[in-house]
Amino acid sequence: MGVTIKQIAETVGVSAATVSRALNGLPGVGPRVRKRIASEAARRGYSPDAHARALVTGRVPFLALVVPDITNPFFPAVARGAEEEAALRGCSLLLVDTGDRPERLEHALDLLSSRRVAGLVLAVPAANGQAARIAGRVVMAGVDAPPRSRVPVVGVDDRLGGRLVGRHLAALGRRSLAFVSGPARDRSSRLRLAGLRDEIPRDLLGPVSHGRWTVESGREQGRALFRSSSPPDAIFAANDLLAIGVAQAASDAGLAVGRDVALVGYDDVEVAGLASVPLTTVSQPKLELGRVAARTLLDAIDGLDTPLPALLEPRLVVRRSCGSAPDFATREVP
Repeated sequence: MGVTIKQIAETVGVSAATVSRALNGLPGVGPRVRKRIASEAARRGYSPDAHARALVTGRVPFLALVVPDITNPFFPAVARGAEEEAALRGCSLLLVDTGDRPERLEHALDLLSSRRVAGLVLAVPAANGQAARIAGRVVMAGVDAPPRSRVPVVGVDDRLGGRLVGRHLAALGRRSLAFVSGPARDRSSRLRLAGLRDEIPRDLLGPVSHGRWTVESGREQGRALFRSSSPPDAIFAANDLLAIGVAQAASDAGLAVGRDVALVGYDDVEVAGLASVPLTTVSQPKLELGRVAARTLLDAIDGLDTPLPALLEPRLVVRRSCGSAPDFATREVP
């Protein structure tokens, strides 16, 4: 039988609760005591038994992260951050991909109701009727909580991201700016467009279109823009997949991204910097979003009154797709 938390506590001369908090990375333990506990646990080869702890605490050692589309490269990075934080607290992470199907979200809520998972990080919107089912053991990551609910929300400042894009494009001297986005009801779409409007002259903004968060939707929206009688010479695509589709539509129309049309994406997924014309984009702290969401959820489950952090801040990464960096070097705009 392995060493227990109680035995470590007796050796160090502290309570078992203090040892548990230290080994789980929770606040309330001084650095010197934390170091002594860690050293004693390592010396004695302590390894937490998550299943045994579940029997004692009633907490199932699993969290679930619910995402709308795991093929979108934004979400694997969020999942990695959430998994790393869960592992620090002795939990494993399950991934639920809804594929934008409401019944898949219901499946995740069933897992929560049956206590097969301790809590959910939701990166998909929840409806009004679902608010009662998710109170207490759910954190929203990058999406709005249901109206009048008290579900915590951890997010990135999308309005600031839109403002960074607007400020950059307004300085380029372009004549007409189009906005290409996901669903109109989506929180990210609304806030990124609002931020854009904050920073550009009113007569600069031209067509605003909505679709899905996919390359194909970007291509479709781009084709419609470039077929118009007065196509825009600058486009803000509200995620990088849409921007890649817009770039394909520009190429099909015989236009050069960075010369004939300035193009900005959002998210800074890996392919953004690998495109034939590297993409100027807004970089979101994806790993940190996952970490903070999981940490907030686990604190809530453990009954810790941890205040929510301020919105995480994005940053603009300028590459060649706007033709605005004379040496074509990647640089960040604060």
